[in-house]
Amino acid sequence: MGLFSNLSKTAKIMILSSVAVYFVLLILGLIILNAAAYFNIFGDSIEIEKNLPYALGLALGVVHSVVKIIMIEKAMIKIADKIETADENGKKHAKNMGQLYYFGRFFITIAVLVVGALPAVPFIGFLGTIVGIFSLRFAAYLTSAIEAKIEKKQQEEQEINLE
Repeated sequence: MGLFSNLSKTAKIMILSSVAVYFVLLILGLIILNAAAYFNIFGDSIEIEKNLPYALGLALGVVHSVVKIIMIEKAMIKIADKIETADENGKKHAKNMGQLYYFGRFFITIAVLVVGALPAVPFIGFLGTIVGIFSLRFAAYLTSAIEAKIEKKQQEEQEINLE
């Protein structure tokens, strides 16, 4: 796990949250897709995604989210180092570097969406890919809740130790 060893505690929690969100969204998505197919909710107007393409698309989206978390973490560290040791020109360079990293992440997201939407790749579902990409938001909320609980528990332990 050399790739994850240099990450902050928050990034590690966010990656674990992304994996947890993957399994929750996988189960919910499969239930909804199978119920829609069984009850013929959409009729013949919309072709419902099959189970495996949804799962693989969701996995692609979640892997994208994990890669994005790692890229954001690395970019933040590089930019913060640049700002601390730089003069005015260096700060402008750090700002430009931040924008470059942002566009890099943006283009990776577009590439993942294109792969999920291509008819030439029928084993990856577009719906699953979109849900997987949005799973980053759910993981962020979950991470915030987990960190709040950890902080509260640490404060309670400090209060107990002071008594």
